[in-house]
Amino acid sequence: MPTLRVNGIDLYYEEQGSGAPLVMVPGLGGTVESWRAQIAHFKHRYRVIALDNRGSGRSSMPPGPYTMDDMAADLAGLLDALDITEPVRLVGVSMGGVLVQCFIHHYPERVAQLALVSTGVSGGDPRITFPSLAVLQKLAFPGATPRQRLQTLFSLYFHPRYLEAHPEVFDEAIQLYARIGAQPDHATRAQLQAVQDTRPYYKWLAKINVPVLVMHGEDDVVWPVKNAHTLVKGIGDNAELALFKEAGHVLFQEKQAEFNACLERFLEQGVAQA
Repeated sequence: MPTLRVNGIDLYYEEQGSGAPLVMVPGLGGTVESWRAQIAHFKHRYRVIALDNRGSGRSSMPPGPYTMDDMAADLAGLLDALDITEPVRLVGVSMGGVLVQCFIHHYPERVAQLALVSTGVSGGDPRITFPSLAVLQKLAFPGATPRQRLQTLFSLYFHPRYLEAHPEVFDEAIQLYARIGAQPDHATRAQLQAVQDTRPYYKWLAKINVPVLVMHGEDDVVWPVKNAHTLVKGIGDNAELALFKEAGHVLFQEKQAEFNACLERFLEQGVAQA
């Protein structure tokens, strides 16, 4: 299994294709599998690299606390270990979107383009827009068994029409957990604690000097769409906004073709300007 010793932990990653590096960072508890549709699409044009963050999937799950700085350093270490010195195209979703904001804050020279998906500023920044109390309660107490927890989370992450049309996604997730295991409670808590970073992420946005694509589902109940508008306002002229109708939190799965086409257009603009 492709793991590298990075920043004191074992970090799982996968890469496919060749060309300019395109790095994809998952959200809370997410794994490389989150990006299967994107990897299959973009590997024909880019060197696509996806990873399991510390505390997720097949990467190390050390005791907490974790910080966003730790996770950004993990990503920097992975790039170093893969001998990637050129600026990368960087995509982060949900918690991964906060992580890549932290990464570009510390390593601005390592990013050529940035895509922020279903995310916002950190949970500790006053500009965050939190989900409703009902959603927060479900996120905090999703259920007593792994199956109950997954059912609750899927009801929040996916648009209800998508779940109705694609009941197989639940069985696929159960099969994935059977292979690699569900995220342990301590790792979930540690990742959640990291995303509550109280530093001024909104103020950092204005310092981003590369093109940024902000992508968000209009019906996202986990990170309400107002967060996307906050990001665009904070970034300014370097940002563009793409909203997806009838899409929830995992719009990159729900709207695969539309999402991939939008991201591809954005990335190709960067290639043309290089």
